[in-house]
Amino acid sequence: MSAAFVIIATVSFTIFAVVRWPSGPQGQYIWFYVLVALAPPIAGTALYLTDRTIRIALVVVAALCCGGGALAWVEVDRTGEVDVEMEIQDAQPVEDSGGRIKVKMARPAPGDVRDKLRLKLTISDEKSDTPTCVGRTTARITADTPGITPNMWEVGAESTVDFDLGGRRGAVQFTVWVTPDTGCSMLLTQAHGTLHND
Repeated sequence: MSAAFVIIATVSFTIFAVVRWPSGPQGQYIWFYVLVALAPPIAGTALYLTDRTIRIALVVVAALCCGGGALAWVEVDRTGEVDVEMEIQDAQPVEDSGGRIKVKMARPAPGDVRDKLRLKLTISDEKSDTPTCVGRTTARITADTPGITPNMWEVGAESTVDFDLGGRRGAVQFTVWVTPDTGCSMLLTQAHGTLHND
């Protein structure tokens, strides 16, 4: 195996990875970044050496880095965290008498199916020119879809909770009952979903 081949293979896989890039937090790709960054300079160094033994050793190390980076990326693509579309339904804002908002997780692509859903909710003040009510607003999240555990969470206005999907591969729906403090009017401004296995 030549040093030039390792460089070409690393660059080619990196281009493929960028085009096919899975979503989710960047931290899970750290080994991919490190290993594919090491492979080309190590292989490039081998191109300029005359000692055959050292050159072969460097090419082998570079090839291992390339292969390890590819395996790390494939593992994240297969089992790592991925973002999933969450749709906020029902009328807003929610007044201080409380109100129900439906949140629906779209059916994930076959390659994005995971065991659990991390749901991050952000409930904000309707009016930015009044004292904030965020700290005095609560939400009760109930899983409407059978088999989701836990069935219910009581959380604050800015919270992240985990649900076990119980092997479900399709769409999932939740009811979020928002309870603002007296005189407050609130909006569910964000529902961000991340599918994961841990």
